[in-house]
Amino acid sequence: MERPRGGVGLGVDVVERKRCGVWEMRLGELWVASGLLSSAQVDQALAYHRRHGCRLGEAALALGLLTPEQTLTTLSQHLQLPFVRREGLERVPRALLRCVPEGVLSRLRVCPLRIQWGEEARGLVYVATSEPDNLGLLEELEAATGCTVKPVLALADDLAWVLAQHGLGDERSAPASATL
Repeated sequence: MERPRGGVGLGVDVVERKRCGVWEMRLGELWVASGLLSSAQVDQALAYHRRHGCRLGEAALALGLLTPEQTLTTLSQHLQLPFVRREGLERVPRALLRCVPEGVLSRLRVCPLRIQWGEEARGLVYVATSEPDNLGLLEELEAATGCTVKPVLALADDLAWVLAQHGLGDERSAPASATL
């Protein structure tokens, strides 16, 4: 496990993300193994996921099969990423948000949590996102910040909320229901 040192922002333990193939089925298996869902419920979520083109976690939430907290913790375990709850996002200072251009924050719906400068020329920024597996998003953040980006999982509604608190949200940021 990698532990951030000497940075600005929240202290978050981070482990490297592992790439996986068809993660929807593996995530469903994790839900069954942990006793959160039955195989039939996973099949129901998979059918909803395919029909609506959403993420599997969003499908489970939309169907009321899991709570946002259950979805966040199992997805965090599955992706081997830390996660941050709304309470952690509440403590993010406005100055830290300035490391990412406002338009990028609003459009990508992300929130920087910590910046770490080391001996390397590039810094390291830990960013809360509901899409930690979106490589395009991560690459755009790296280009916008000039730093290496380490994703931290967060609920989309929590991110929309914190951005709105800092006047950075857009009309899409108003939380309607808990989503990843």
